[in-house]
Amino acid sequence: MSDVWPIPFVQLYAAAVLLVVFLSYFYLTYHYGKWTKLGVPQAVPTPPFGCFGDVVAGRAPLVDVIHSLYREFDGQRYFGIFEGRQPLLVVRDPQLVHTIMVKDFRSFVDRNASKESFVHDKLFDHLVNLRGDQWKAIRAKLSPTFSAAKLKSMLGDINVCTARLIDNLNGQITNNNGIVDVSEAAAQFTTDTIGRCAFGLDCNTLSNPDSEFRRTGREIFMPRLRSTLLNLTRLLGFGRLLDVFRIRGMPSNIYDFFDDLLETTMEQHRHGENSRNDFIALLVKLKEEEKLKENEQKLFTDDILAANAFVFFVAGFETTASTISYCLYELAMNPEIQVKLREKIKQTLDANNGKLEYDTLKDMKYLDMVINETFRLHPPVPVLSRVCTQKYTIEDSNITLNVGEKLIIPTYALHHDSKYYSDPEIFDPERFTEENISSRPHGTFLPFGDGPRICIGLRFAMMEAKTGLAEILSKFEVSPCKETQTPVKTKPRSILLTPNEPIRLSLKSIDQ
Repeated sequence: MSDVWPIPFVQLYAAAVLLVVFLSYFYLTYHYGKWTKLGVPQAVPTPPFGCFGDVVAGRAPLVDVIHSLYREFDGQRYFGIFEGRQPLLVVRDPQLVHTIMVKDFRSFVDRNASKESFVHDKLFDHLVNLRGDQWKAIRAKLSPTFSAAKLKSMLGDINVCTARLIDNLNGQITNNNGIVDVSEAAAQFTTDTIGRCAFGLDCNTLSNPDSEFRRTGREIFMPRLRSTLLNLTRLLGFGRLLDVFRIRGMPSNIYDFFDDLLETTMEQHRHGENSRNDFIALLVKLKEEEKLKENEQKLFTDDILAANAFVFFVAGFETTASTISYCLYELAMNPEIQVKLREKIKQTLDANNGKLEYDTLKDMKYLDMVINETFRLHPPVPVLSRVCTQKYTIEDSNITLNVGEKLIIPTYALHHDSKYYSDPEIFDPERFTEENISSRPHGTFLPFGDGPRICIGLRFAMMEAKTGLAEILSKFEVSPCKETQTPVKTKPRSILLTPNEPIRLSLKSIDQ
C-alpha cells in the first residue's frame, strides 16, 4: 500500500487551504474600502490589525500612533482608520468634536464599549461602560456623591492622607538621599484617599506599600499575556468566543477583592458600624430604596454595585496619581513656575490662617492653571471614543453614521496642536487665564471629556490633586535628578497616558 497521497487529494487539500486563506483575508479586509468610497481621507490599513499593528506589537503606545496620524491628515476635519477590521472615524475639527459631545449628544450617548465579549465579566457594567437609558438612570443616582456639600465633608479625610503623604516623603528623603519615586508616592496617597472617601476604610498604603489595596491597584494595571491575547481576539472580531467560553479579563483574585470589599463595607453600614456618608453609604441607600419598589426593574444588581465600586477605586487613584506625578515633573523642569506657584500657595494659606480648607482650595487660582496645563500636556485619557446611537449625518458632508458605528476624539493630539496652543510642548500655565480660555474654541481642552458624559468625579479629582500638590509644594522644593527620565515616555499598549518608568525626582525640605 503506497504512503503517497493521490494527486487529486493533494490538489484538493491545497485548494481548501487557499480557500481558507482567501476567506480569512476577505473577512479581515472587507471594510477597508469604506472611507475611500465616502470620499473621506483614510490611513492605509494592514491586516489583521488595521492601523494598530505597532500598538499590538508593543512598538508604540496608542497615543503616539493616533497623534502621528492626526498630523498626517493636517487640515482635514476628520479621517478614517481601522481598528482591526472595524472602521473608525477620527474627528480633528474642534467644532465638530463639541457638536458630537454636547449639542448632538443624543446621537452619541454611548462610549466605545459593547457587552459582547464581556458577558461574564462582572466588573464590566460600571458607569464608564453602561449604555443608553441604563447609564442615564445610574448616572443620575450616583451624581449626589460629588455634590459640593459631599466634597466639603471629604476634605478632612483627604487632609489625613496628605499628612501621611508628607511623612512618607520625609522618610524617603532621609533614606534615599532626597530621591523620591513620586509616581508610587502619589499612587499610595490617592489609594488611601479613595479608600477613606469612597469606602470609609483606612487602607494605610502610605505606611504599608504592600497593603492589599495597593497590591490590587498595581495588579489591575499590570500587563499580562492573557490580557494581550483577549484584546487581540476582540480586535480581530472574534469577541463572541470569549462569551462562549466564559472568559474574563482579569485574575480571579481581583474579582474576589471587590466582592469582599463591597460586602464588608455594605454590611458595616447596614449594621451601623460605619456611619460615614461615603460612596458605599449611597449604594446601600439606593439598594434599600429599590427593595421597596417591587414592580420596578432593579438598577443596582450585585454585579453593577461591584462594578461601580471597581471603577470608583480605579479612576479615583490611577488618573489622579498620574496627574500629580506629571505635575511635579513639569514643575521640577520649570523652577521659575514652581517658585511662583509656591508663593501663590503661601499667600492663600497665610490669608486663611494656614488652614487648607475647601474655600481655601477654591482661592488657589494659579494652582488651577498649573494643573490644567498639566492636563493639557498629559491628559490621563489621551483618546476618547463614542458610539453612534441614532443615525447621524455630519453637517456639510456626505457622511452618515449608522447605529453602532464608532468614532474617536484624539484628545492628546488636540491638546498639542499649535493652531490652538502656541509652542504646544512648552509648559505654560498662562494658557489658562480666563482671557486665554475664552479665546480658544470649544473642543480643544478635554481632559475629562465634555457634555453630559463628562467624568462624574472631576471635581473630586481636582480637589484631591490640589490638596496633595499644595501640601507638597509648601514643604518641598522639587528638582530633576540623575534618575529622572527626560522626556517621560508612555507605557506601550496602555490606553492611559501612563509613564513607562516611574517618575523619580529630587525633593528638598523647605525650612518652615
